[in-house]
Amino acid sequence: MMDKRRIAITVGAVVLVAGVVAGRERPTLELIEARPAAAQVADDGIDLQKLRRGEGALPHTDPFARRNFGGENHASAPRGPAAAKPAAPQLPFQYFGRLTENGKTEVFVMRGEELITVADGKTIGEYRVDKVDEKSIAFTYLPLKTKQKLDFQ
Repeated sequence: MMDKRRIAITVGAVVLVAGVVAGRERPTLELIEARPAAAQVADDGIDLQKLRRGEGALPHTDPFARRNFGGENHASAPRGPAAAKPAAPQLPFQYFGRLTENGKTEVFVMRGEELITVADGKTIGEYRVDKVDEKSIAFTYLPLKTKQKLDFQ
């Protein structure tokens, strides 16, 4: 009698589990209401005509046209605007003053908060001091070999 009872409980448990699993696996059905296309556009607030591109918005150049990227050796190559020549940055130095002692004059400049003594031929970072005279200091920006001048004021 105990065996029949165990079998009945086991069968009931299997049926219960199978029912739960089968209930979870049922596909859900959604009703999709068919509407005319004009009604869909009006409901969404999207005007597809505004998204169409007119002829005036087409590119003015042919992206598949032949181009010469190797330089300007080819006579019929189209010439674009001339590339801007690189320029030296503004001098990072400010004239601070000069000190004459025992017939020798030293000239001082500031770079940020650093006080620097300058003299002809001295290299300071990317700058070389070319000449120090009574009214100015001539520098060369070494990466571009550009001459710059700092006037005393």
